Amino acid sequence: MAKVTAAILHTSKGKEMATVTIEDAKVFKIIEGYGFRAVEEFKLRNGEDAKRYFTIWTDQRVEEGQVFTISGDLSVKIEEYTNRDNEPKTSAAVHVNNAKLKADAPF
Repeated sequence: MAKVTAAILHTSKGKEMATVTIEDAKVFKIIEGYGFRAVEEFKLRNGEDAKRYFTIWTDQRVEEGQVFTISGDLSVKIEEYTNRDNEPKTSAAVHVNNAKLKADAPF
């Protein structure tokens, strides 16, 4: 089961930076030349399956279907869009910048 942890780090210049680690994130869409989209699957408290999506910015080459533990700088942007039913929607888009990838063992 996937796990996401976040922390606030204090830099040497006194600034705070949010970081995130995403375990068992699966690559599902390549963003050529920039990175990829990853999905994390998990269970809700009521037992239902759910997914979280992340945009990962990295120059490391990956393939769809690969699974990684990903860590990096966290940023969240509010995005507005129109869904298939032509209804306006708002979502929080989670981005991981300066991402470091660690391949998860297949067993």
